[in-house]
Parts: sequence; C-alpha cells; structure tokens
Amino acid sequence: MKKLLALLMAVAMLLTMCVGLAEEHEPVTLQVWIVQTDWSDAWDNEMEPKFEAEYPWIDVEAVGVGSANADFIAAAIAAEDTPAVWQCDNNDTYFNAISAGLLADLSEMEVAQSIPQAYRDAFTHDGVLFGLTQGAAFSVLYINMAILEEAGWTEAPANWDEFIQCCADIAEKTDAAPLTLAGDKTTTCWMLYELIIANTVGDELGLGVFEEQFKAGTFDFAANPEIAAKLEQVVPYIMTGTSTMTEDDVTAAMTDGIAAMCIAGNWTANNICSGIEECTGDASKVKAVLAPFNPADKGVWISVSPETAFGLSAVEVSDAEKEAREIFFNWVFQPENFAIIQNARGTVPVLSTMTDDQIKVPAAIAEIVPAMNAANFVYMGFNCWTSEFKDGACTMLKDVYAGNMAVADAVTGMTELLQTYHR
Repeated sequence: MKKLLALLMAVAMLLTMCVGLAEEHEPVTLQVWIVQTDWSDAWDNEMEPKFEAEYPWIDVEAVGVGSANADFIAAAIAAEDTPAVWQCDNNDTYFNAISAGLLADLSEMEVAQSIPQAYRDAFTHDGVLFGLTQGAAFSVLYINMAILEEAGWTEAPANWDEFIQCCADIAEKTDAAPLTLAGDKTTTCWMLYELIIANTVGDELGLGVFEEQFKAGTFDFAANPEIAAKLEQVVPYIMTGTSTMTEDDVTAAMTDGIAAMCIAGNWTANNICSGIEECTGDASKVKAVLAPFNPADKGVWISVSPETAFGLSAVEVSDAEKEAREIFFNWVFQPENFAIIQNARGTVPVLSTMTDDQIKVPAAIAEIVPAMNAANFVYMGFNCWTSEFKDGACTMLKDVYAGNMAVADAVTGMTELLQTYHR
C-alpha cells in the first residue's frame, strides 16, 4: 500500500509540473514536415506523444505525409505557408529558399556539432548550413531468395551477366516479375540508370569525375554504347506498372511475392526486409546485396548520398513560436529521440551521439555495411541535377520502363537536356 501511495504521489507531482510548465508558456501549434510514410506509425505512436508529454504547451502536427517532396514544398512556398521544420535535399528548390530567407543557418546550433563535417558540408550552400542529414543513404538490391531458388539460384547474382541471367530464369520459371523499383520517386527512378553508368564507366573515369561532368553539363550519356545496351537488356524484366509505383507500392510487391528483386535505398530496408520475411515466412530468405551491375572481373560501384536532411524555418514568427520550433528541432536530434526514426526506418545514422544499443538495422543490411563502406561510388542524382533535368530525365526513364520510349531516344534526350540544364 505504501508503494502504491508513493507511486500515485509521484504521478500527481509529475502532472502538476507539466501543468505548471504549460501555464508558463503560450500554447503553440507547429506544423512539421519530417514524417515519411515508412515511419509514420512510429511518429503517431512514439515520437509525437513523447514530445508533447515533455512540452505540453507545444502541439506538433505532421504535414505533407505521403506527398511528393518537390510538390509539397513548392506549393507551401507559393502559398507562403511553409512548415516550422522542413525536409531538405540538395537542389534548386532549397537553394532558392535559402536566398529567399526561408531556411535558417544551423551552423551555430549545438546539435549540428554531432553531425560529421562531411555531412554538414553536403548540406551547405553559399555558406549556409541548411540541413542536418538523417544518415547515410546507399543503393541496395533486395532479393526474395525463395523466388530465386525456385528459378534455380541458390546464391544471389554476383555480376551483371549473372544478374541478367537470373532475371531471365525468374521470368521463365516463376510467376514473379524479376525486378521492380519506385518509378514515381525520382531518386529511385534514376537509381537503376546511375548504377549502370557507374559500373560501366566508373573505373575508367575515377571517383568524382562523373559528378563533375554531370554538374558541368558535359557528360555524354551516348558516348559509351554499353550503357544503353545494358539498359535495353534489363528493361524487359521490369515489372509492369513500375513507372508509377511509390516506395510503398514496392514494399507491397515484395510482401505479396509478385516481384523477386527490387532496387531501392537502404532507407526503406525495414519495410522491404519485413515484407520479404512475411511473404516467405522465413527470415533466411531475406537478402540484400550491393546491386551486382559490375563486370565479372571488376569491383562493384554503388550510389550514395547523405540522406534527406531536416532544416529549420527562418520565417518571421512570434517569439513563442520561434522558441517552440527550435525546441522541437533540437529535441529531434537528441540520440534517444532520433533513435525512434532510425529504428523505425532501419537506416544507417551518422549522428555521433548515438550509441550502438540505440541503432537497429535489419540483419540483411548489417551484413553489407562493410562492403558498402569499401565500395567505389557515385553520388545519387539529386546531389548533382537541376530540377529541369530531374523532371525531364525521369519522365524519359519512366517511359522507357513502361515500354513507351526507345532507350536510344531517351539517352539522346538526356544528353541534350543536361547540356541545357546543369549547375
């Protein structure tokens, strides 16, 4: 009885403190644009309740969930109704927002010091640190080994020729489509093509050269015919409907077992790996590899990037709202709070204050992290392209994936587009 009374008194004191804190502050509602569909449950069940319990005068509302990033923020900017916290990528939309005074410089914030310098540099434009990344992103080929075994493969393909043969065997011997990706998301729509490019000319050009030529508008997609030939090889094995698929659609396809393999970022690892396990009923059938687009006699190249970052609004607001948005931003990057996002997504975090026990990644991803760290790489397209190139090139690729455009026409079109629209 004494223990129960003590517990009740402690709860009462805590409630009194929370009420007292709330009474000392003006109530504030913050619209925050950080939640993605792959961790929305964790936001609803863990992050939002935890924050609001600690700061009862601040009501946080997630906005833009499920919307395409570019569409959501463009509409918000046009309506002069931008959120308190943004998702940020490296492209003109955000660079223009910096120039317009919409995004704050985070360089003096204490939490920024917990992000390695290289990742701060990646989200610095004109001297402004406009975003703190969620982690390190890299390209992955996820595999349902049960389907591959049905097609006669006991191991994942190890190079391009094996990969194409594996696709052919899956198409012939199973009811599953060999390959899919999220064609509706520009990052993953482009990922297939950038991996082909990197593994075809990466060794010849060397690290960083492709990106330099891309940004300068001098890279010729047609100069090496093998790039187009490889794209033509793989297109027949891409699942019907891929061009319009979202990342959630890809997860559903892997969960339903209608696709054997998918190209996606490590940021969707938790959902895809869980989906494959649900489909097969066997965790050992979940496989993730660095996409084996390399020739048999050469090492694999991957695509990498700092993940989408979080930025802080610089729009003039009341002192109460300014304080609230800074409280929330700093709170998110505390390791025990950021772990909610990381654990839900299964990404590879770069926040130096996180401890090993706070980091959870799927076993299939943990197995390939050493290989990922050792691999040669190109930067993902959004680190290099302009909005005009992104829109035009990804539209062409979606048409190629759907069988509505010849590869040769797309390759020529992308070269012309890059010459016109580059950084």
